[in-house]
Amino acid sequence: MTDQMNLNLRYAGIEYDDVANGIGLGAVFFTQGCPHQCPECQNPQTWSKDGGMKFTDSVLDQLIQYYYDVPYASRLTLSGGDPLANPELTFNVILKFKSVFPYKKIWLYTGYNFEDFAFNVPTTDNERLIQKIVQLCNVIVDGEFKIDKRDITLQFIGSSNQRIIDVQKSLKANQTVLWNDMNGGNA
Repeated sequence: MTDQMNLNLRYAGIEYDDVANGIGLGAVFFTQGCPHQCPECQNPQTWSKDGGMKFTDSVLDQLIQYYYDVPYASRLTLSGGDPLANPELTFNVILKFKSVFPYKKIWLYTGYNFEDFAFNVPTTDNERLIQKIVQLCNVIVDGEFKIDKRDITLQFIGSSNQRIIDVQKSLKANQTVLWNDMNGGNA
């Protein structure tokens, strides 16, 4: 991937040493652009596809370097915006990360429903790319944030309609399997 190819790719930021968006320590890569625009969203600055910063190879190199510097960091989380609304960037980040750190986990937050993109036969290039992204993930938190279902007692989600999905078990079973850390969740 070269900087020339990334002129149209934008991201909102990176948060290092995160413990709130997945099991263990990791970084959160925030994508730019979100079609859901949920009322009371915690990241409304990520909604515009034209906002944020230009994504370059050096940004990705800095993200990868974090995991060399902090080898006990166990996961990368993609949030946003909505990472699946920006599948080219999301795929490139995950693919590079997994090529260097194949055993570290990938968490992804999306406002889309898992069944709408995980099990359907893809018909467009974007749908094919999204299915490749899904295959590389360990956990996907799905569903739009709903202010009327907000529940601050829930771990890793903001509203009770959202689900934490064990992606690899779901793909193997060809049905949605909720993640359960107590029962050997794949996180």
